[in-house]
Amino acid sequence: MRFPPRPAILLALLILASSMYFFFGVFIPGLRPGLVARNLGGGFHFGNDFYPIWVAGGELLHHRDPYAPSLTPRIETGLYGRPLDRSVPADAQVNYRAFSYPVFTIFVFAPLLPMSFPAVQVALAILLPCAAGLTVLLWLRVLGTDLSAQGIAVAVCLALASYPVLEGIYAGQPGLISAAFIAGALAALAAERYLLAGILLPWAAIKPQLVLLLGIWLVLWCVCNWNCRRTFVLGLAVSGVVMLALSTWAAPHWIEGWMHALREYRQISPAPLAQFVLGRLAGGMVSAILVAVSLVACWRARRESATSQAFALATTLLLATTVLTLPSTIAIYDQFLLLPGTLWLYTNRSLILRGSLVFRMLTLITMAAVSWQWFWSIALILIRWMAPSLPRGPAILLLPFRTAASTPFAITAMLCFVAFQKIRTHPSPAASPSPQAS
Repeated sequence: MRFPPRPAILLALLILASSMYFFFGVFIPGLRPGLVARNLGGGFHFGNDFYPIWVAGGELLHHRDPYAPSLTPRIETGLYGRPLDRSVPADAQVNYRAFSYPVFTIFVFAPLLPMSFPAVQVALAILLPCAAGLTVLLWLRVLGTDLSAQGIAVAVCLALASYPVLEGIYAGQPGLISAAFIAGALAALAAERYLLAGILLPWAAIKPQLVLLLGIWLVLWCVCNWNCRRTFVLGLAVSGVVMLALSTWAAPHWIEGWMHALREYRQISPAPLAQFVLGRLAGGMVSAILVAVSLVACWRARRESATSQAFALATTLLLATTVLTLPSTIAIYDQFLLLPGTLWLYTNRSLILRGSLVFRMLTLITMAAVSWQWFWSIALILIRWMAPSLPRGPAILLLPFRTAASTPFAITAMLCFVAFQKIRTHPSPAASPSPQAS
């Protein structure tokens, strides 16, 4: 395998610097006048997704209900400078702002709760990029991607320069921490440290929709080789019981409050990406097909080791299916779960080189969708410097992110294509681990 030359690192650093500058220095400030015009610009914006957790955590520390309805106006005031009036059409379109996470989310971030929120913002600006970088390193290890130190640096830079990660950092999104727990659990499985994997995975449920399908698949995988893998289920059970016990002790009625918050969230937030883009009927059908293909891939890999190609394909496809079918469309940061699928496709790029013309065309489309953000970020920065008087309306600012909805479809389609090829050419799943492609 050829390692990326030194210019690749310089290019990756240029992409990272330009993407961060455009996102934090051009895009976000460019949106602020619109918020001010709607009287929504008077509060915290950096770390806005974490602010409800910080407020609810403070309430829990003082033995008060973190799901109390009275917290919602307080949270809205902290984020927008005033409480929202949902009867007003402009306010009704604003994202739901209340504590809508399971209460054990507060335990994960307990060290941040005594801080002032400006101090929390600084901590998140350090913690979340580190978590994203760690997630990349763990997935490279899980997938057996053979990269030099230079190649690893390029992979980390490109991941940090992606729109989902930048959005997650700006929003203070716990989803980046959830992705790190998922990657840690899979890395532990690959190292056959099943108990550790079982202990880690439940904590990814701070974003339950991200880990639901994966948790079901991994339990099935363990049951199919119970004697070797049962300690994973043991760790899962122990960690889950501890989480639920601590949550119930800290907030006895937390499940009722959480369910109420979820109902409110789902009424205001858009549908999952597949239904949002394709419509309710077509999106529902595509979601069902994706789940079915993922289940077939998982069933075929149920006896494989955690380091096998079949297991990696099933897991990455399941995570890509999760992105399209479970989180709300506005949760761009949750698209970070596409990272393992992207790395798996790169690791097994020999499949692309010897694939059909259709598959190679799909690969080019996917590469264009992924790189679109970086190309236009650099282009708009140059235009901004050379012609500062040109208009900078929302349509121009959003140009680098126009493929945010299409990229998950493209990556998932490629994984499905490979899965179909595997099913067609290998109708009977092997009982022994298959070698990892390089």
